[in-house]
Amino acid sequence: MNRLPEELRPYIGESEPVDRSGHSNAKSFETCKGFFVKCDAPGELEREYRMTRLFHRFGLGPEAVRYITLDRDYLVTRRADGEDMTKDLRDPVRACRTLADALRTLHAHPADPHIPVSSRYARYAASAEGPDSGGFYDPSVYTQAWRCSSKEEAWKVMQEGKHHLKCDTLIHGDACLPNVMQKNGRFSSFVDLSMAGLGDRHIDLYWAVWSLEYNLKTDRYADVFLDAYGRDLFSEDMFRVIAAFEAFG
Repeated sequence: MNRLPEELRPYIGESEPVDRSGHSNAKSFETCKGFFVKCDAPGELEREYRMTRLFHRFGLGPEAVRYITLDRDYLVTRRADGEDMTKDLRDPVRACRTLADALRTLHAHPADPHIPVSSRYARYAASAEGPDSGGFYDPSVYTQAWRCSSKEEAWKVMQEGKHHLKCDTLIHGDACLPNVMQKNGRFSSFVDLSMAGLGDRHIDLYWAVWSLEYNLKTDRYADVFLDAYGRDLFSEDMFRVIAAFEAFG
């Protein structure tokens, strides 16, 4: 408890919070009173707080209870209903359908122009205007189906495809399995909403496929997921463009 400020004691209880941190720089703790407390550098969680409140209002995310900035940022959210989708992958086909239903539900939500642009989409816009293909390049973000053979090819694909990106859909921005909650095989909510906002639906679909491959250790379920989402709702040509953008970080 001494790791968290006194102001958060009403959400912590008497038991030591359990560290649930992932791979990011932020630290996350689950408390015995049914809350999650996320900690990060000052200013880093303000956007996530706003987007979590928005998703909760839309019935798509948990309640954001409190946000404060002291030595660090602290965001308190109520525990989302259910469990994240990595917890039960014994039936991959059902998992694909649940994930597809979650993203269809999200992407069908009206794209109010007052909703902020996704921070991931904004990063795409910045990287597309870079001077050349030098600098950071990470091919580990590629899926089996959508990849580029070199940094130079990825840059070419990105430049040729950037004009086809759309900012017309409410997206999660990091639609991997740990960020999608399910209960009894049905979608319940999204969590970790720091990258959410208006953007291109292909971003979410790409990361969903990447996450399925990563967690199931096979690429055989990509088509199951995309069929369940609806082939008429996306252009498969855009996935290679998304892959190129992601490779440049």
